[in-house]
Amino acid sequence: MERHLEMGCSQCTHVVAEWQSLKRFAVQESHNDAPADVVSFVKAAFKTLKPLRAPSMVATLAQLAFDSFRQPALAGVRSGSADSRCLLYRAGPVLIDLNLNLTHSSGHIALQGQVMNSETRAKGIEEIPVLLQSGQETIAQTQTNEFGEFQLECDARKSLQISVGVNPQKNVLIVLDEIVWTANQNAGFPQ
Repeated sequence: MERHLEMGCSQCTHVVAEWQSLKRFAVQESHNDAPADVVSFVKAAFKTLKPLRAPSMVATLAQLAFDSFRQPALAGVRSGSADSRCLLYRAGPVLIDLNLNLTHSSGHIALQGQVMNSETRAKGIEEIPVLLQSGQETIAQTQTNEFGEFQLECDARKSLQISVGVNPQKNVLIVLDEIVWTANQNAGFPQ
């Protein structure tokens, strides 16, 4: 190969020069450190791409602890809006705060929530899978952020449930069927 290059092959000489230039660049680059804020940003971006854990076989049904629709209307208020509903569920020490928004014209449901551990009180439970399901079909899925917050959306339908993978051995299930449809039977949603 060296003899071939000494004979003056311009095409091969050009290719070797490119590879040598790349080698010099790689050596110089290996001595550079990326800024800490850039490294943190990239790590955070890839952290959100982790695959979600599948729900485990052990599930706990969450109990409704608070429903804003069950609260009496304020004095002087003639009617309340059925567009938004606040719900709080409990399963042992796990609390799941939900805000359920319904768009009557399109039949669209948007859920915002936060998963917390009442024993630690410091912050929400982070990086756990949250699935919105209709029967056995997963409609939407996400993962809680560092504050235990999540958002899910879907079209209105029967048999909705939320599955929260609190830990690898335990899922907390919230059945939304009665909650969603009881208050909205006359709002144009499917029966």
